[in-house]
Parts: sequence; C-alpha cells; structure tokens
Amino acid sequence: MRFRGSVLLASAAVLVLALTGCSPIDGKMVTYDSVANHVRAATSALRTADGVRVHGTVETAAGEELAIDVRINGAGDGAGKIRRHGTVGDVLVVDSTTYVRARAAWWGTDNRAETYDRVWVAIADTTIGLDLAETLRPEDLATAVDDGFGSLELDDMPPTTEINGMKARRVEASAGALWVTVTKPHQVVRLEGELLTEESRPVALMVAVTPPAATAEIARDVALALPLLRTGTYDAYRSLRFDGSLRSACNAQGCTVTGRIRNVSTDTPVTAVLNSKVISGRRVLGRCRSGRVAVAAAAATAVTCRIATASWRSFYAAATAPGAGSSTTSYQVSANASAVGPAPEAVACLPGAPGCETPTMTDAEVVTTFDRSAPGWYERTPTDQDLAEWRTLIRAAAAGKDRVPWSSEGTPTAAYLGSSNGRPFVAQFDRRNGNLVAAYGPDKDETAALRAAIAGR
Repeated sequence: MRFRGSVLLASAAVLVLALTGCSPIDGKMVTYDSVANHVRAATSALRTADGVRVHGTVETAAGEELAIDVRINGAGDGAGKIRRHGTVGDVLVVDSTTYVRARAAWWGTDNRAETYDRVWVAIADTTIGLDLAETLRPEDLATAVDDGFGSLELDDMPPTTEINGMKARRVEASAGALWVTVTKPHQVVRLEGELLTEESRPVALMVAVTPPAATAEIARDVALALPLLRTGTYDAYRSLRFDGSLRSACNAQGCTVTGRIRNVSTDTPVTAVLNSKVISGRRVLGRCRSGRVAVAAAAATAVTCRIATASWRSFYAAATAPGAGSSTTSYQVSANASAVGPAPEAVACLPGAPGCETPTMTDAEVVTTFDRSAPGWYERTPTDQDLAEWRTLIRAAAAGKDRVPWSSEGTPTAAYLGSSNGRPFVAQFDRRNGNLVAAYGPDKDETAALRAAIAGR
C-alpha cells in the first residue's frame, strides 16, 4: 500500500501558514480581506481553470466594434459566435488558429466575400481584434490579468456593484478595469480597457469559468466541426494578387477564365484557387472554381476555370440572335484569387483518420495518472497490486478505435474512450507527441460529450 501521511501533514501545515499570514504584493504587505488578495485569488483560479466563456465587445484595429461569445478550454481550443457587419458567424479555434464560417455579409468589402460565403475560413487576428487562442486561453487570460493588476497596492475596499446578478468590486489600473466577486471563491467576472489588446483598442468582456460539463462540451463542439476542415480551408490572411488583367474566352458552350496569380510572399509557397463569375446586369450567369494550384514563393502561375452553365448558354443564344440589342448582349467577367491552407493537425485524431501520434506511456506517466485518478476509479485507496490492472486499462483504451481530439489540463490531446465491466474509461495522449497525459473514469457529462464527438453528432 502507498503511504503518504507525512506529505499530507506537510501540505496541511503550509496551508495553515498561508491562511493565517500576510502576502506581499510588490513589496507591500496586505491582509487577506484586501481586494488585492481577492484579485490574486481570482487570478489563480482562472490560471488553473479548464475552460472559460468570454462574451462582450472588442474593437479591431480598423475601428470596428465586434460582439463575441466564445468558449475556450485550457488547450486553447474553442467555439462560439462573432457578430460583424450585423451578421453572426460561427467561430472555431483549434491548433492556435481561428476559423470563421459566416455569410458573405460578415466579410464586408473583402472581394473574396462571395467565395467565403458559409464555408470555414482561417482568419488573421486583426480581423477580429484578438488572437483568441493566445489571449483567451485560461492561463493566458490569467497572465494578462496578473500583469495588469497583480502588483497594485490596494488598501481600500472599492464599493460593491452588481454584475449579472453577482456582487463585485471594480478595480482600476492603467490598462483598464476588472470586477472581482465579493464572496468566495473570488472570480474575475468582467474586464474593460486595453488589457488584452496592448493597444489603444478597448474591450468590454464578461468572463466566467466553465463548469466541467460545459468544458467537455467545448471539446465536443470543436471535434464535431473538424470533419469539415479535413481537406483544408480558405486562408484569409495570405495575400495573393493578379499579375496583369484577367483573360476570358467565351463562346456558345461557356467561358474560360484565366488569371495569373502571384504569391507575394518571398519565402513561403502557397496553394491558390481561382474563383470567377460572369454577370449580365444583376443576373449571375455562372460561376466556376479552379482546382488547387501550387504557387512558389515570389512566383506567379496561370490558373484557369471554366463556366459552362445553362444560364450562360441561354444568354449567349439570345445575345447572338439576329436583332439582339446591346442591352441584352453586355456581360462582365470577374474573379478573385484565394489561398488555401492545410487542415488543422487535430483532424488527424478524428475517428478513423490517419496520422495521429501513436500513443506511448512511460512507467512514470502511468504512475502519475494512477496516483491522481485510481482512487476515484476504485472508490478506495488503491494498492500497488492495482497498478498492473491500471496499465492494462490504459493499453486497452488506446488500442480501440473510439478516439477524438480533446483536452486535459491545458494540453491538446487525443482521448481514447474504452470501458471495463461496463464502466467508461478514458486515456488521453498529447496530440503533439503521443505521451500519456491522463487516465480516469469520466463522469456522465464528459462521457456523453465524448460519445457524441466520436459518433459525429
């Protein structure tokens, strides 16, 4: 049997000292009923949170005010909504990249708006004013709060106000303001100012740590969206342009459109697609999309697509009929060049997909998961004899086909769902290297989320 009594006593002693003592903030001693320590406690809770929901407004560098409602887990994966130009788009955050799926109006005056209509597109941070993965991930959000408020010398208790039904105190700093709850456990519930942008662009965001069930649903929603990204997505932040004018050759059967696409990057090749349409007045006669074409860095490549629709053939027949006037024969051909980026690495860990890192586990990793989770699994103090069975449970889960991208303690993982005597058992491995991260018996909410993600519904 494993005995840890001395360790537990030592931890208890440290806890007593912490609770009865004082804490320095930037060299100043403050008591534990200080709002400064409320902020510190809330920041600590945020840093170790498995997920957060953040909603409110963000200003972009172009001065646009966007409304966001995003849930991000500890690994930086997330999902939600963003309103822009009066249109709400879906947002997905995975592998440190943000993707948006929205109607054309969401893209405003971007000449690729029609191309991007209702498909997933990788976007630049500047499009929405924040790098969601690197800013709103719980640990990074806590770091920003600590940098802005952690060293403040706060002796007085600010007045109490109400935020979404919770009593909170407003704390101000040069970068903005935050609201921290009056009662324990202290939580940061609102942020305002330039804290997250590091520029003269304000945010006004509500913040809430997500409970376990809601955190599992973040990973579920990400996994459910990923199949649509298997073959890659449009990449809105890679810049392409045309060398010279478009060329079109039209006849009774259709229009062939050619554009010479230049990759403006001097060091990175790109995959490009030509999208074109032909219109007469306000009527769209047809659209075409080329295949994917590789364009070397600082190079240009001719790309072609062909429009061959019934609408075009009908228009051409009418326009070339004897006596047709100019009002019935005019048409316009336009095109745009769009970059296509690779699929997120996480898609390799979808059920049945190739390329996910092979699960591995060292003795130390197995023991770590055993010490952490075996008491809950066995519902008693486990013994060394249980360790061999624990290792078998992990291996059995990892050998199964029920696998999905997931998250554990801030690490992007592949979660393998197995079972033992009818009880679900999960083994999670780092998506980046295959190392064992966690093993445990999931609760019913996480089990339901995992099964939904694996089933794809």
